[in-house]
Parts: sequence; C-alpha cells; structure tokens
Amino acid sequence: MIFRTTLLLLGLGAFLGCAREPKHCWVCQREIHPQVEASITLASGKTVSACCPRCALHYQEEPGNRVRRITVTDYAGAGTLSFEQAYLVEGSDETPCFHHPAVMDESKAPMKVCFDRCMPSLIAFREEAAARSFRDEHGGTLYPPGAFPGLPPAAP
Repeated sequence: MIFRTTLLLLGLGAFLGCAREPKHCWVCQREIHPQVEASITLASGKTVSACCPRCALHYQEEPGNRVRRITVTDYAGAGTLSFEQAYLVEGSDETPCFHHPAVMDESKAPMKVCFDRCMPSLIAFREEAAARSFRDEHGGTLYPPGAFPGLPPAAP
C-alpha cells in the first residue's frame, strides 16, 4: 500500500511539474502558439513576446511605441530570425491566433468580427521553398525578405 501511494504521489508530482501555463502575448494577451511566436525588442532593451508577427507589427505601428527589432519564429521549425530576413506569407487560411470563442450579442447570436489585430495572418519562414510550399497549400501572398509593404522603421 505504501508503495502504491508513493508511486501515485510521484506520478502526480511529475504531472503537475510538467503542466505549464501557456505563454500570453504582451500586446493582446492571447495565448502564444510557438510556431508563430514573435519577440519585440523595445527601445529600452526589454524583450517581450507577441502571439504572431502581425501583432508585433501592429504594436510597432502605434504612435509612441519604439521598437528596436522584431524577431519571428520559422513556421517550419528552423528557429528564429529577424523579421527583415523572413519570407512572409500573408492572408493564408492558417490563422493560429484566431481560435477564440465567438462574442455573443444580447440575443445570444454571434457578432461579426470587424477587426482583429492578428488578421490577416502573417506566417514567417526562413527558407523560400518552405514558404512557397505553405502558400501553395494554404493560399496567401508570399513576400521575400525585406519586401513586406508598410514595414515601419525600427527605433534607433
């Protein structure tokens, strides 16, 4: 009996030790999906996590927000790279940040989404072949490194 209790307690401890709270976006508070996580290095030098490259860009575009650098995660799993070095697929059917419950009105009917700061999706890749393959399967527009329109300049 003692052996079973000890084994049960060890198993429970291991389970609780492995269970982690999900990371949340510093900008919009959504859960971060590791395949699309972005990091924002602020002008102060502090680095914060964003749920996706789009959310990081929206933060950078807001007046008064000074950003030194945005780092993105390669969706294909090859680590991280600077935003400017990434192949970007915009507007695909893959929308990792858009998995939240519908907002209901007073009559319990789902409300139409008019704006979502993470849309259209923006997925980053290190390699052009991976970006093209993804675009061919999921749609969207492919931008080569440095060609994404409207990228605001980084803070000094």
